[in-house]
Amino acid sequence: MSARTLQRRLTDADITFQKLVEDTRREVAHHYLKHSTVELNEAAFLLGYEEANSFFRAFHEWEGTSPGEWRTRHRTGKAGVVRR
Repeated sequence: MSARTLQRRLTDADITFQKLVEDTRREVAHHYLKHSTVELNEAAFLLGYEEANSFFRAFHEWEGTSPGEWRTRHRTGKAGVVRR
């Protein structure tokens, strides 16, 4: 798909490319924090942030807490049960 076609489709869906990127990063961040042992700095890198602090700030804006605190509250145990 061409860049222009993507732009038109996003406009038709009333979403910006930046919003799509942010939503995707948030979803993938949740996955990393719930289901893996990826360290927070590595998660920031994998999500495309050049600086871990940029990821921490973005995550705090999304969730109102730090990635580490969020991970502690939401990590899934081996049986698929959320630990509290």
